[in-house]
Amino acid sequence: MAAAAGVPHSSTTYFFDSLDDMIGEAVAHAMAAELERLEQFRSVLVSGANSPGAAIDEFVEIVRSQSQDHTVAQFEIYLFASRHPALRVHVEKILDETRALAAAVLQTNGVTDPHAAAAVVALIDGFALHRIARSEEVQFQSLAHALRAAIVGFVTLAATSSLGEGDHSPA
Repeated sequence: MAAAAGVPHSSTTYFFDSLDDMIGEAVAHAMAAELERLEQFRSVLVSGANSPGAAIDEFVEIVRSQSQDHTVAQFEIYLFASRHPALRVHVEKILDETRALAAAVLQTNGVTDPHAAAAVVALIDGFALHRIARSEEVQFQSLAHALRAAIVGFVTLAATSSLGEGDHSPA
């Protein structure tokens, strides 16, 4: 690793006992930066600067402006943590914070389903994964449409589910 970085071997072994320790520190650092980015986005939402639908457009713009390298690193960190359980705590914290942020955005759009945030985060991650895997230009409008459709779906699901509560007779 030191040779690849162009530094003396002793500079890495002085600070880290192993390659896994060094990668673990890099993962922790990357996750801290991601938490800071999520907090900035949360601040924008809490300030009320966005109408409910504008939050989706702003989020899609954040995804659009994110570098491919950042997205690749995100998934590599997920995969690395799957093989190094001690690092999962960092990834789980990011996922929890991302879901909490998604829940806040969904609530501003009238979605209270406790499963909605996890589904929306999975949708976004799936879009990001396809973005790095495909050679063709990504249509970010499709992500915006999918997020809006998810909101409409969860609002509709809540409305139609509550219609039949307590009434088990055929419709």
